[in-house]
Order: sequence, then C-alpha cells, then structure tokens
Amino acid sequence: MQHAMRGLLKASVAAVFAVFVLAGCVVGPAPRQVDFGFRLDGSGSVVVAYPLCAAHEIAGASIYVDVKGKGEDGNGFTTLWSAKGPTTGEVKRGVFAVGAKSGFRQEPRPLKAPLPDGFYVAVTELVAGKEENGQDHWVTPSRLKGRQLAPGEFLTEKGEVMTRDEINAQAHCGGGPSATSVR
Repeated sequence: MQHAMRGLLKASVAAVFAVFVLAGCVVGPAPRQVDFGFRLDGSGSVVVAYPLCAAHEIAGASIYVDVKGKGEDGNGFTTLWSAKGPTTGEVKRGVFAVGAKSGFRQEPRPLKAPLPDGFYVAVTELVAGKEENGQDHWVTPSRLKGRQLAPGEFLTEKGEVMTRDEINAQAHCGGGPSATSVR
C-alpha cells in the first residue's frame, strides 16, 4: 500500500510539474502589436510609416480588405494593390505611399479604384537577403481629417501622434536597436 501511495504521489508531482512547465510555454505573454503610422502627403495620398529594424528593409507592400465569402484571394480577403522592389531609400526604410507605384520597381496589382476608408496594409521584409512576411495593420484614413501633423509625424490607428523614430522603436528587433529615422 505504501509503495502504491509513493507511486501515486510521484505521478501527481510529475503531472503538476508538467502543467506548470507547459503553461509557461503556452500561456506566455502575447507578442506586442505594433502600430503603423500614416499621414497624407501633399497630393492627398496615404503615406505609411512601417515599424522596421535597422538591419531590415521593405521588400514589398500590399493593401487588402476583408469581404464576405472567399474574396478574390480565396481566403476572405481581396487585395486592392501590391508593389515590390523598392527603388528609393525612404521606401526601403519603411515609408511609402499606399497605392502608388512610385518608389517600387513592380506593381503586380495596380490600384484600380479610390482607397476605401479602411484597409489592411501588409509588408514583406527583406531580412539577411531573404524575403519574410512582416506585419500587417488596419489603417483608417478618415482619422486624419482635421488633424494637423508636423513634418515627420504620423498618426496611429489608436489616435496617437508618433515620429518615425517612435514608430521604429516598436519593432521586434531581437533586443537590438531599432531603425534610425527616415527624414
């Protein structure tokens, strides 16, 4: 009987230990959501500031909306615009006009209609010479109505005004420094 009790006690302790170990792996803190910044340029185009680490570059960008059913992309979304191959330092560092071919070599999906008031912006990053999926984020251009932003300032979806450096400081750079400001 005593041998059976010891076995049961050992099994119970092992089970409790396993729960604590696994809970730490599964229930850890969620990744921090980063905010993209956006503003209007002089021509009225929406310009996005993407949070970027110093060693990374933008490889491409796209905008998409969610739709009922499968959508054109077959996953409940429809891509409205996509571009790749940045041609300027500013675009490579994460600042680009949404729906504009300028700043990119290729535009596989040109913007065919005016931008909706809300859409997702998705970015592909170039990391150590390889393309990787970056972040995506919802943008609502109407939030900019009546807002006066100083040069170099961007509005976030949460309504915060941030500089380029503040936006980049959110990037998950593995403990290293974030990108420097694009001026």
